[in-house]
Amino acid sequence: MTACAPRSNEGERRQFHHEAGIAFDHPAAWPVHDAIASFTGGSVIAVLGTVPIPPRCGTAHVDINCYYEQRLPPGTISIVVGTGSFGGATLFDQRTPDPHELSRERAEIGGAPAVVHRYRPGDYYGEDEAMGWEIAFPRSVLEAFVIQARLRGPGLAELRRELDALIASIRLDGQGPPLAATPEAAAAAVHTALTELDGTMRRRHTIRPEHVTWYTCFPPTAGTAARRVISLGPEGPLDKLQEIECRWSATPEGLHFWRVTLDVNGRARETLWITSDGKVAGSRRE
Repeated sequence: MTACAPRSNEGERRQFHHEAGIAFDHPAAWPVHDAIASFTGGSVIAVLGTVPIPPRCGTAHVDINCYYEQRLPPGTISIVVGTGSFGGATLFDQRTPDPHELSRERAEIGGAPAVVHRYRPGDYYGEDEAMGWEIAFPRSVLEAFVIQARLRGPGLAELRRELDALIASIRLDGQGPPLAATPEAAAAAVHTALTELDGTMRRRHTIRPEHVTWYTCFPPTAGTAARRVISLGPEGPLDKLQEIECRWSATPEGLHFWRVTLDVNGRARETLWITSDGKVAGSRRE
């Protein structure tokens, strides 16, 4: 896995920041401040931009609650970089929109799947535009890097241009190799993932080592059907042995994940997101 390294910084006009698994270029006029803080379901890593930070908020370390109190003066931008999770759901699951959310769209940032949010300007900060990005962790779609930005004119076009350049420069530590989008590569990754899931499920039921899980039913090739008698189904132990018919399909999800659908008896029962080497990065029961 390749660690992030600085790009060309166009002289002194741009600077490189690398912290907590995420790296990006930013204008030298947008200083980055440590604001590390943890909360339920996520954390704050850093803040940057051109909003003045009063000394009472801290110098070596900025208190994030104090930072959030600061309104945007004209012609400024505020950016908060952190992490978040989805309460056991995945980046791709439907969620109740924020009351101020105008739109939501899928994207790819730093080679990872992402969701871009656009928000209605609020009353408190005085911003003209507000956006947010959720970028999947390199080996998990259950957690994401979260970036929030607020912009206030004049000079919105230039602020937006520099913000777009920052987002385009993002790179993530720890990404595995990109997918080889071939049937053989998909089959190898799915086999590795299903073998691990089978073992995990059987370990939960060690009192019956003879159990056969539904994960062992799936054939080596996508789109083909197989049949097997099982004793552990998607919801756990069955009242009696049951024969099922199963098949799977896989499509690339960005550059680093397979999206795998597991069908049982003609019905989708589980969606998996797996890495190119077969690690399960997230799942959703259908």
